[in-house]
Amino acid sequence: MRTILVLFGLTLALTLALKFFVAPRYGEDVAERFLERLKYIPSQTEVLSEPVLARWLADSKHAKAIRGYVFPVLFPLDILFLICLGLFLGLASTSLAERLSFLSAVPTWIWWILPAFYMISDLAEDAGLAATLNLWIRLTPDSFRVLSTLTALKLATVTMAIGQFAFLGALNLLLFLFPPGRPV
Repeated sequence: MRTILVLFGLTLALTLALKFFVAPRYGEDVAERFLERLKYIPSQTEVLSEPVLARWLADSKHAKAIRGYVFPVLFPLDILFLICLGLFLGLASTSLAERLSFLSAVPTWIWWILPAFYMISDLAEDAGLAATLNLWIRLTPDSFRVLSTLTALKLATVTMAIGQFAFLGALNLLLFLFPPGRPV
């Protein structure tokens, strides 16, 4: 339980640090973490697309934002965040599931599938973004589509992992409020 609380605290601290202290230092675009969350670049007026991103990357006034997005935002802070959040969701889900006797036949590793997929997809997204921002990978319509797919996959898997945690938490709460065998 202590480990779960520490991971929750670290996840919260990293979220706040990234949102309010680190990312804003590199401008509005990085503060919004547009490549990971949005369908537009805050400093632009067009929908995020391969040509819009290519134009943003080529503009020398964004050099500081690009460097800051890669380091320290993506590496190491977002990596630390994804590890803390993924481990928190996996350990908390496992702990909650173990409290439910009717789930005792379900192997523990099942509760780690969604958090692990989230961590893998977020790590892949971070690596792809860093490679694109540093121009190690050429930005093409196909590479942009891969980045967009990785972002969508990350968002889907983290949503499902949080949903799993919330569902198991709700089941535990219901059984606490309405214990089996007690008349209602």
